[in-house]
Formats: sequence, C-alpha cells, structure tokens
Amino acid sequence: MVHPLPSRLQRHFGDYLLLGDSGYPLEPFLMTPVTNPTNEAEELYYRALVRTRVIVELTLGVVKNRFRCIHRFGGELQYTPLRSAKIVSACLLLHNRCVSRVIPDPNNHLPEEDMPIEAHVVGAGDRGGTGRQTRDEIIPEFYGRKGV
Repeated sequence: MVHPLPSRLQRHFGDYLLLGDSGYPLEPFLMTPVTNPTNEAEELYYRALVRTRVIVELTLGVVKNRFRCIHRFGGELQYTPLRSAKIVSACLLLHNRCVSRVIPDPNNHLPEEDMPIEAHVVGAGDRGGTGRQTRDEIIPEFYGRKGV
C-alpha cells in the first residue's frame, strides 16, 4: 500500500526535499544521513546535512523560546495538525518581523533541552529502495569532485 503523503508533499514543496535525522526513514522526498560514509562525497553530504539541520534546530529553538505556546514546557497546541501548522507559521512570520525590526526576544536564552546536540547516526533503513536511489543520485551530483 502506498502512503498518500509523498504526493501531498510534492504538491506543497514541488521538487524540494525535506531533511531528517537518522530517526526518519529514507524516502524519495526525505533525505537522511548516510550511516557510514565510505567516500569523500558521502562525507561531504553528511556534513552538509548535519550543518543544515543544526541551523534549523537552533532557529526552531529561538522561535519556541519567543512563542512559548509552541514549546513543550510553555504550552501545547491542542488543535488539529493543519491548525497547529498555521499557528506555527504565524509564529515564524512574527519572529521574522521581530528580527527585521530589531525587537529583542524577551526570553533571550535557549533552554538547555533545546540546544542542538551533535548528530548521531543509527540508521533508519529505507522503505522500498527509492529513497536510497534518490540519495545515491544526489551525492555524486552535488558532492562529488565536479560538484564541490
């Protein structure tokens, strides 16, 4: 049985890919780390994925700190996933407005539990092989000697 999520993601994100850590399954639309990089291109891909995820995690930590309703210790969103996504989107837009207007965060520190930790790869496997094919095409194209 094919899960309907990929086509819904395709409609929303087009040709973009989502990045996940090793806790997520490798999918054609969701790239995860290479468990044991065996060459320079795989190592470069791994490092780029980890660096990008650290930036995203830091950003989410700052936004969760500013808008406590989306932080697990400040509150919980008791809404449908769609409505919760709209609330989070509004928080991101408001955060960007605050940054552009140099409005300081009243809670100017990240709680320790929101600090990113060094990535650890345990491998989540691949469902059906198509995610591995996508990743195997991306790595040499963008991280091989010609792409670097």
